[in-house]
Formats: sequence, structure tokens, C-alpha cells
Amino acid sequence: MITQKELRRTILEDLGIGHLPLDTQDKILEKLGENIIKRITLVVLENLPEDAQPEFDVVSASGDEAKMQEFLKSKIPNVEELIQKAIQGTISEFKELAGIK
Repeated sequence: MITQKELRRTILEDLGIGHLPLDTQDKILEKLGENIIKRITLVVLENLPEDAQPEFDVVSASGDEAKMQEFLKSKIPNVEELIQKAIQGTISEFKELAGIK
């Protein structure tokens, strides 16, 4: 699964904002990151088997990122692909709204 560092690099590259001041980058990354997390959460919940929901709640509450990744991979076979699509879709929408080509 993608790490926060990899996500940051992906966003900076896709938006072409690496030349902007760090505080401006951080503001953009924060807002876009929130939207990406929301979209990933939606995709996960839509694809998670209903009987896995209670376990998901427990793993999620633990805050253990590695455990969550392992859990999702075991319950959603194509979770990596779904996450990548969610990330790219959110970035594409942002670029369209911002007029970035």
C-alpha cells in the first residue's frame, strides 16, 4: 500500500507544484490529502465484505497502519488497485477544478 511519503511525492509530481514554497505545498497537500483519504475510505467500505465490518472497526481503532494494510489485503483482493484509482481520480478532479493540465 502507498505510504504518506509516496503519496506526497505522487501529488507533487502530478500537480507540478514542487517549485512552490513549502508552506503553499503543504496547504495544497493537506486539503487534497483529506479528500484522498475520504475517497479511499469510501472505496474500502464499498468493497469490504459486510461480515468483515466489525473486525475492520477494531483494526481501524487500533491505529496500527501495518495491521490495517494486512487486513485490507486479506479482505479486498484488489485493494491496491482500488486505492491507486481513488488517488488518481481525486488528483485528476483537483487538476480539472484548478485548471491544471
